[in-house]
Amino acid sequence: MSRVWRLHTKPKVSVKNKLETKVANELIKRKIVAIGWTLREDIYNELTATGKNELEEDEKSIKDDFEKYKKIIEKNNYETIKGEKKSFFNGKVNPNLIRLNNLKKDDLIWIRSKGKYHLGRVTEKSHYLYAYRDSQKNSDILKLGINNQFTDIDWCEVGSESDIPGRILIAFYQKGTLIEIDEKSVLDISQILYNKRDNYYKIPNKIVNNKKNFYDLLSPNDCEDLLYFYLYHKFKYIVIPSTNKINTQNYEFVMLNSNNRDEKIYIQVKNGYSKGSDLYLEDYQKLDGKVYLLTTAGNIYETKTKKKLLQIAFKQNYEFEEIGSTKNNNKIYAINPEALYEFAKRAYKDETILMPQSILQWFKYLEEEKE
Repeated sequence: MSRVWRLHTKPKVSVKNKLETKVANELIKRKIVAIGWTLREDIYNELTATGKNELEEDEKSIKDDFEKYKKIIEKNNYETIKGEKKSFFNGKVNPNLIRLNNLKKDDLIWIRSKGKYHLGRVTEKSHYLYAYRDSQKNSDILKLGINNQFTDIDWCEVGSESDIPGRILIAFYQKGTLIEIDEKSVLDISQILYNKRDNYYKIPNKIVNNKKNFYDLLSPNDCEDLLYFYLYHKFKYIVIPSTNKINTQNYEFVMLNSNNRDEKIYIQVKNGYSKGSDLYLEDYQKLDGKVYLLTTAGNIYETKTKKKLLQIAFKQNYEFEEIGSTKNNNKIYAINPEALYEFAKRAYKDETILMPQSILQWFKYLEEEKE
């Protein structure tokens, strides 16, 4: 079964040489996936001339044999100027390199370059290659820190952030050079997007239309917009644009009641399956207006210390439930993510409901429900 990966393209060497913005384009041009941990960094400059010569001879033996690279890393007798015997990277092969070497045919890799997202497919010719050469032709490889390569990748450009499923965008926020996004919905949508070019994967170009898949397709910004347009549709609340600041701690933005400009409404939204998706009631006690909380897959707790879980049993067809109040006795509500998903489905079919295309676009990839 194919897998989906996300690659950050900022090896330490490229950052040191102020070339990190060129890495992704170089990967695309050379049709490779590549990462750092080359043998010309770490302890290389500490070696004696003899030690460097020894390394360079060992380096030439690697070519496309990853096991030889591992042996060099684990070797503990390179002679340093200080008369010590040392190994590269403390004798341990970086886990990212092991993952790189374990890429399989038809795996897909996401990378980002200057606001554009690209998707690469591992082909039948793809294999590990250690590009050690010092020739002028390959001098950029050393400067960019892309010696450890996986070759013959078939790249295609997918688009900008608005064209990319939310779960994939979230993977770019996570640490780790090369990580697997181990979710079926991500594999399905990645293959569908790759198929736009040549229909390579023999799969249905739709995924199951359910709540989890829908929210996986939405970016964090999409989720905020969805809740906003729901509240506008239901209550005609209007957003104050200047309150939508990145450094806001406990809410996404502030809205006003269109019938009473003194009535404020605060919202907080968390999308996805992670520890960061949880919300805590105590964070909203000091706000001077109504509060609407949405977590699409997390939990809502009373406090961060005792972590007492609020058991929210949404009544049938209820779109939100009152779960507490602020110190000024303004109500705090939890939004039902299932009901919000149903609202989005209605908006897709009903053009009288205001909804941005960035949200509606994903329904073309969701399988129509059978009557």
